[in-house]
Amino acid sequence: MISDNGDNTSRTEYQAIVQLVVVGPLDYVDQQTYILVLFAFDTNNLATFNVIVNVLSNNANAPYFLFQPNVYQVKENTPIARLNADQIIAVDSNPSILSLKYSVVSNDQQILQTVFLNESNNQATMGIAPPGLIRDAPFGRSTYSFALGVTDQNGTGVSSYAPVTINVADINNNGPIPIASSSPWIMNEGVQNASISIVFRDFDDESLNNTVPFSVRVLEPSTFEISPTLSNNDTFVLRYTNGAFNRIEAKNLTVKIMSQDAQGFSTNTSISIIVGDKAGNDPISNGLKTINIIYAEGYENSLQNVDLGSIYVVNTDDWFLANNIYSVTSVNKNQIFQINEGFLRTPSSLSTGTYTIVIQVTKNLTSSQSTASSSINMEVTKIDIESIREAATIRIQGETPETLVDLSFGNRLGQLREALASILTVSSDSIRLLTIRSVPQYRHPIYPPLSFDEAKRTALTDVIFSVLSSTREVIENTVNNNLPQLASRSGLTVNVTGPNPCRNYVCPSGTICSASRSIQPFPLLIDTNLTSHVGINIIDSPDCVNSTWKVSPQTPLPSGCSIFSFNDAISCPCTDVQSLRPLGTYCAVLGRTFLNTGSSYTVFDGTTFSNLAPARFSFDFVVPNTPTVGLLLLYGRETPPIDDYFWLAIELVNSNRLRFHFRDQPSFDTNLVIDASKWYHVEYQYVADTILVMINDEQHGITVSNTSINNNNRSLVRLYLGGLPRRDSPIDALYPKLSYIDSFRGCIRNVRSNGVYLDMNRPILASDNSRSGLCDCSITNTCTIGLSKDDRGVIVPWYVWLIIALVLLLMATIVAITYLTCVRRRASRKLQRHASFENIDSATDDDK
Repeated sequence: MISDNGDNTSRTEYQAIVQLVVVGPLDYVDQQTYILVLFAFDTNNLATFNVIVNVLSNNANAPYFLFQPNVYQVKENTPIARLNADQIIAVDSNPSILSLKYSVVSNDQQILQTVFLNESNNQATMGIAPPGLIRDAPFGRSTYSFALGVTDQNGTGVSSYAPVTINVADINNNGPIPIASSSPWIMNEGVQNASISIVFRDFDDESLNNTVPFSVRVLEPSTFEISPTLSNNDTFVLRYTNGAFNRIEAKNLTVKIMSQDAQGFSTNTSISIIVGDKAGNDPISNGLKTINIIYAEGYENSLQNVDLGSIYVVNTDDWFLANNIYSVTSVNKNQIFQINEGFLRTPSSLSTGTYTIVIQVTKNLTSSQSTASSSINMEVTKIDIESIREAATIRIQGETPETLVDLSFGNRLGQLREALASILTVSSDSIRLLTIRSVPQYRHPIYPPLSFDEAKRTALTDVIFSVLSSTREVIENTVNNNLPQLASRSGLTVNVTGPNPCRNYVCPSGTICSASRSIQPFPLLIDTNLTSHVGINIIDSPDCVNSTWKVSPQTPLPSGCSIFSFNDAISCPCTDVQSLRPLGTYCAVLGRTFLNTGSSYTVFDGTTFSNLAPARFSFDFVVPNTPTVGLLLLYGRETPPIDDYFWLAIELVNSNRLRFHFRDQPSFDTNLVIDASKWYHVEYQYVADTILVMINDEQHGITVSNTSINNNNRSLVRLYLGGLPRRDSPIDALYPKLSYIDSFRGCIRNVRSNGVYLDMNRPILASDNSRSGLCDCSITNTCTIGLSKDDRGVIVPWYVWLIIALVLLLMATIVAITYLTCVRRRASRKLQRHASFENIDSATDDDK
């Protein structure tokens, strides 16, 4: 009983409210209806009434399979309309539930696209759609495992699953091919009937005994033969039958071979033969070469003691550069150059400018020596690291870096710059080519080797370039909208702009992909006989970051933002913060200036831009003068115990070097001396028990015992930039290892943790004497009164000037024609007047 009116002395009748309680579980499957008889009585009377209780199903029980799908055997590349002989049947203990829905459950796209279900009357059959399951490498396998699911309530209720295994039997569908791993195949010049060994392999299942013996023969050219023509061994000998090769006539050639297995399945393969050089007795003659070098500001040391380009003279024996004798005879600047095995090097830093280098080359002949001069024109330029972050990328098909650089094919890079300049409406001088890199393309051993022509046709090369005062998104979008014009004007097949490394990249479960760009400490050399390009070694890579931290895209996108379909890049107008550039994704302000030594700092919450401890962390900084010292950053707990978190700190100490602290590890100072008004890039990365530290082109490796990188309370972690708070803050006492708690005067930008940039503009826990936005020019020493050639805004392209000139010429022609017409009419009127006067005079004479 819940309540009654027994305490009411003025009641006229007794009333009570009672509650019927279920004291045990009711099972819908066992009984759907209960009829209860309830009664109430007093001392003289008894009343009864009936209660009907209907039990409703709550769908607590999932359906289950009566027939358990098990193991199936199929042949590869074979579609099957019905895989199971019997119907796949599942039942549900809740008969009132709606129809059952069957599904294939797998993370394998091949399974999802190939295995299908036919459903009818709560039953199903399973089949394999064309072209069937693949067994051969690189994408196939012999066993596929997945689950078959069944869900009640028409697919919206509860589910159960049953395992399914499909074993795929091999069929004979591959002919033997030469193994690419045994290439390159080289036949040296000057050798009579030169020969090489070639290994063939059939990637079908050897247990089927349908592979060997192999039958092999040469299809073309007729000057080659192969032996034996039939063998149970996989190694054959290819022989040239037309005497000896001469590299002057040909440096490479292609041989087409037919190979067949024991069951008659054959493959035609074209292999490339390189004609190897042989030291000869031909003299050498003078050569001229151009070397173009560009490096990131602050990375001058990366050019020391590395190859800058080969020494070129006209020499038929171009494989034996190291055998020659070299002597630097002339340099137009006070710079030391050395020759290492035929390549130019320098032991000291290179300053920007033009170098003219003359090198005497001596080749030993049979009974004498031959001497020639190699003249090298070297142009060295540098670029700030922020321009590298904003540099754009285009992808060219059918060219290698060498064919783009080699002047013997024409000035391809010059044509490309002119074409880009015309599309972007800038001067070609404002376009700087930073990197020319080959795009790696995975090729499984099951694929036959490519011929030279096919390899060049499928080759991909990235060209990374910067344009003054323009952002990466704007450049790549403009170029993408004008790809046909770019291809036509440059003569190159440009089919992609701004390639996104995260496209089709699969990250581990629980993470998402974020594109990252980094500068490697050593330059990237592209060397040919006539030209060398020493570029910045830029790496664009996919980073897998925690999926709970939404890097991109936000849903919904902020107002005005859009996603470029060609590379999934996000572009936002950022009107309110344009003056605070540089900017990141979603208008994040990437820079902050710390104004006063000793009292500048900014504090960010530890989860502001990444919800994990910084496994990969980077930033840039600059100081206005060399005496500047102070704390650049501290990333750690604000309350004890501090060593529960793998904290880190970076200081600028009196020796003008950086000092790194990593929790309980001994601190260490860098070798690199920090100069004033120069940007420096700092990056470190945790790899297992090693911390890789890089300051521009200087590298360090530290072995640590790091067991708590992700096991911490992130709400207690803070990122202190520029210094520590001095007022009412005990934070400085928590880190006694620090030499300085005062801030430095300077700028910090591009703070990035785990693939996410920190928005310096918001949110901020505390700040003093610092402001977000562009670094003051007095700190970077870039304040100028006038504008340089490259800073004068948009350059009017040549064809606009041509149109203006033609219009002016047309107007001048019209004016000239009008003037001549007027002169002619005036002269005509004069003649008419003279004629009239003569007529009058004649008439007067006649009258007389």
